[in-house]
Amino acid sequence: MSGVVAHYGRVRGVLDQIIESLTTMGLDPATGVDPAVLAAVDEFHLGGHEATMALTASLEIDSDSHVLDVGCGLGGPAREMARTYGCHVTGIDLQPEFVYAAEGLSLMTGMEGPTSFEVGDVTVLDQSDRAFDAATMIHVGMNVPNKPGLFGTIASSLRPGGRFGIYDIMRTAGTNAELGFPLPFAAAESDSHLASSDEYVAALTGAGLSVVHVIERTELVGRVIQRVAEGPTTPLNLGLVMGSEFPTMFANLRSAVRGGFVRPIEIVAEK
Repeated sequence: MSGVVAHYGRVRGVLDQIIESLTTMGLDPATGVDPAVLAAVDEFHLGGHEATMALTASLEIDSDSHVLDVGCGLGGPAREMARTYGCHVTGIDLQPEFVYAAEGLSLMTGMEGPTSFEVGDVTVLDQSDRAFDAATMIHVGMNVPNKPGLFGTIASSLRPGGRFGIYDIMRTAGTNAELGFPLPFAAAESDSHLASSDEYVAALTGAGLSVVHVIERTELVGRVIQRVAEGPTTPLNLGLVMGSEFPTMFANLRSAVRGGFVRPIEIVAEK
C-alpha cells in the first residue's frame, strides 16, 4: 500500500496549512473552532457532509456505540458521527500526516474525547479483539484491491447485528471506458482499484454480511456541488490536502461521473 501512502502524502504540513487558512478567515484555532467550519476540507469525499449524514443515518448508531472508521483521513466524518450521535469513533488511516492532522483538528474542535485516531492498515490489522457496534468506509475501496479480505477483517470486528456503511466511487456495471488520470484517489490506472456495486455486494456476502441497501448518490452529489459552486469561496479547500493538482483530479472525476462510467454508491450491510 506504499503507493496509496505516497498519493495521499503529497502535501506536508496539512494541519499547519489548515490553521493558517482559519487564521486568514479571522478565526483563532487556539480558542476553538466549530467542526462545521472544517467541512470544506475534512469531509474529503463527493457530497461532503451531506453524504456522510445520509450514510450514517442507516447505521443505527447511538450514544453507546463504538464506531470504526476505516480510512478516516482528516477525521471529518468521525467528528460528525461523534457530534451527531454522541458515540465514540476510532479512526484508522495509512497516512501518518492525516492521522496527525485528525488528532489536531479534534483537539481544536473540542472533539478529542469521543474520537481517537491510529496509523495502520486495516487490511492487515487484527481487529478481532475489539468489538465495534458499527463501521464506516468512505471513499477508501477504490484504493484496495482485495475487497473480500478487507470486508472479512471488518466483519470480524463487528458485534452481531453491527452495521457496516460503505460510500465509495464504483465503476458502472458494463462500462470499461478508460478514465482520465490523475483522480483524487489515484495518480495512475495502476493505483486504481475500482469495482462495481455488484462486486462489492458479492464481497460483502462472502464475508458473512447481509446487504441492507444499495443507493446511488449521484443526485445528492450534484446538488452539493452546485451549492458549493454558487456559494462564497473559502481558503479551506481540498487543495490543502491534495496539492496543486487537485483541480485536475476533480475535473477528471466529474467527467467520469457525468459520462456514466463511475457512480458514488452507498451500501449498508449487517452482520
